[in-house]
Amino acid sequence: TLDAQPQVLVAATGLHQPTVVRDLTAAIYELGASVTATKKAVLGEHYSLLMSVWLPGAQPNDAARKLNQALAQSFSAPNTNLTLIPLEPKSAAAITHDAETVTRRLRVSCPQKPGVVLAITRLLQDHGATTSHMEAGTSAKGGTIWFELECLVELSPQVVDEVAQQLQFWSESGGASLDFDQSAFVTHSPLSHA
Repeated sequence: TLDAQPQVLVAATGLHQPTVVRDLTAAIYELGASVTATKKAVLGEHYSLLMSVWLPGAQPNDAARKLNQALAQSFSAPNTNLTLIPLEPKSAAAITHDAETVTRRLRVSCPQKPGVVLAITRLLQDHGATTSHMEAGTSAKGGTIWFELECLVELSPQVVDEVAQQLQFWSESGGASLDFDQSAFVTHSPLSHA
C-alpha cells in the first residue's frame, strides 16, 4: 500500500522573514523528505508556521532526528524558534472517527466584547466538535469595534442540527450575525497569509 503519512510536525515562530519557507523546504528536500501539509500565518511582524513532513521509510523518531540534523546544518533563521515533533501514525479508531464526522464553516460577526471565543468553543466542545482552522480579528465599523471569527468545525452528523440551533440562539441573544454551513472557508480577518 502507499503510505505517505507525515512522521514529523515542524513548528516555527518568530519575526517574519520572507525566506523562511524557502530555506526550510530546501533543507527538507535535501534530506529526501516531502512536505505533506503546511499553514503559515503572519500577524504584524511575527509569523507562525506548522508543516508536516514525510521521510520515506523512516519511523517518526528517526525522521525527527534526521530532519533536526539536516536543519542544524543548513537552516539559519535568526529570531526563529523551531520545534520538531515526531508524529505517531493515526490509529484505526482515529481514522474511523475522521470518516464519521462532517465539516461545517462557522462565521460570526458581532460587536467586540470579552468571552465571544470562549462561548463558541465551549458550545462546540460540549457537542464533541473540534475546530481545525480558526481566524479572528477586529475592525472598526460605524464607531464600533467589531469582532469577526471564521472557523472550520468537525462534528458528528447527529449533532449538526442541535449545534446550529444553539449557535443561532446564542447569536440572536448576543447581537451577532452568524453563518453555519457547508460553504468554503474564506479569509476575512486582518490576518495575512504567505
